[in-house]
Amino acid sequence: MAVNAQSLAQIYGQLERGDIAGALAAIEGAVASDPDNAGAWQLAGIIRRRTGRGEAAVEAFRRAIAGGLKTAEIRNSLGLALQELGRAEEAAGEFAAAIKLNQDYLPAQVNAAKAKAVAGQWGAARKALRKVLSKHPGSALVRNALAQILNEQGEVQGAADEYARVLSTSPQDIGAAIRLGKALRDLGRGEEALAHFRTHYSRFAASPEYTEAMSGALVDTGRIGEAEALLEQTVQAKPGYFSAHRSLARLAREYGTGKDAYRTYRALVQRWPGEQSIWLDWLQLMASYRDYHEIAQLAQEAEGHLGATTAVSFFKAIGLSETGDVDAAEDLFAKIQQATGETGAFLVARSRNALMLGEYKRAEQWLTRVTEENREDQYAWAYLGLAWRMMGDEREFWLHDYDVQTGQLAIEHLNDAAEMEELRETLRRLHNTADHPPEQSLRGGTQTPGALFARPEPVIVKLREAIREKVEAFARSLPEDKNHPFYRRKADHIRFTGSWSVRLRGEGFHIVHLHQEGWISSALHLVMPGCGEADAQNAGCLTLGQPPAEMGLDLPARRIVQPVEGSLVLFPSSMWHGTVPFAGGERMTVAFDAVPA
Repeated sequence: MAVNAQSLAQIYGQLERGDIAGALAAIEGAVASDPDNAGAWQLAGIIRRRTGRGEAAVEAFRRAIAGGLKTAEIRNSLGLALQELGRAEEAAGEFAAAIKLNQDYLPAQVNAAKAKAVAGQWGAARKALRKVLSKHPGSALVRNALAQILNEQGEVQGAADEYARVLSTSPQDIGAAIRLGKALRDLGRGEEALAHFRTHYSRFAASPEYTEAMSGALVDTGRIGEAEALLEQTVQAKPGYFSAHRSLARLAREYGTGKDAYRTYRALVQRWPGEQSIWLDWLQLMASYRDYHEIAQLAQEAEGHLGATTAVSFFKAIGLSETGDVDAAEDLFAKIQQATGETGAFLVARSRNALMLGEYKRAEQWLTRVTEENREDQYAWAYLGLAWRMMGDEREFWLHDYDVQTGQLAIEHLNDAAEMEELRETLRRLHNTADHPPEQSLRGGTQTPGALFARPEPVIVKLREAIREKVEAFARSLPEDKNHPFYRRKADHIRFTGSWSVRLRGEGFHIVHLHQEGWISSALHLVMPGCGEADAQNAGCLTLGQPPAEMGLDLPARRIVQPVEGSLVLFPSSMWHGTVPFAGGERMTVAFDAVPA
């Protein structure tokens, strides 16, 4: 039966009103009854993509094109669907096809440039966007894209300038308003960022994204109570905006407000006990904070309202595993896998539990599957290395060569006592929280917020460029091996994906961890505590290759590094690392993650 334009408009209306499930059911019925309708297939692609059904979306867009719908818009949509599936080369081809069909179709030109950036061709991406801007200088879409690329490259001031230009011509662009404020915060201009947010508050006060961003500027400028009040107002007005609930929880934990970090989640589940998304967001937050005993209890409570859903059961299994009930966790993992199949994140979690059970071969088989699908899954490689170690397999040392892949390199200008002290004092002023970020690895200390290397202080700029030089020289010295997960990413240039400073107090330390988003990770030691009678052996030292203590594997570190003030330790982001507690004094570092540029 033929489907007319009015029917498709009604289905699109369902989608826009938020009835995604209804829209999906309606469009699937439409394409089944009228399989030659190109317009219906286009809408099916849009809705399938919105619901995360990437492969099905690609099929729908291709059916629409085969049915005669040959527009720049649909080729661009197909490119986006392919890009989300990780098929970058095919996506770039579709963006090029869209531009060929319509030279003035800006979304395709922007997406083509972004695809170049994703492929590491940052200069080409910027050049392409500037060329488009020369023809369309008033395009907020293009200028925002350029600002995003500048920001990702660490050129935060350039990004801020572009966002300001967008707002000068498009004052209703809330995205540019939020990102300009964030860029000013990253640049250390907290009061200016707050003034910016206050200026535009009346225009965007109804947006929870805007008020949450503004709360960050309030925190940066020491107005903790005002930030908390604004976030509480936000969750009252928009209870389904989970990001604000997470920000309130972090504020309670990191700034010691004395309030229950999870109080707004408790109110949500009391009001909507049958809404799974609330329970899952709360469980995810607890997992990031490593509140594993609470996870097991909360999952049990959630099941009382929802039944035993696989999503909640997954968190329950993690809670059981991390609190020592590994057999019960394995039973639950097995049931989940039978019901839902296998994904990378699930197999990594189950493999960690298998390692704690002593089932090293099973863990190796699952982790090998994950690393074959995603060569950059740092957790999968780290656990695979542990499986090999427990089995006595020499591939452990193929994966992590503790001599070749690590190094301690002096930052020469920090040999000057005055320069070192100026850097230390600059960083101490940035450590203004009461406690560590709850999701991070440090214990008994504080961590600076935001991107440290985006800040404009001359001592930080000089440090960033000195570190960049050292890391790039280290990267160029690595062996050539296209089959190795670390060496295969070898590049002449790097970019920083995160940078921060950590200041530990007496008894402070880092739990053993790794960095999923990095390639090369680091610790630049600026202040090291003295070792007194109360200190353990190797107090304050950096450990490499020792698994997390909570796994109970009882393995020593493969390498212990005695830090040297003013020197930078580099190692693969997939390498387990932590520090040994010390009795008293101060331990201050700068750390970062770098990836190939």
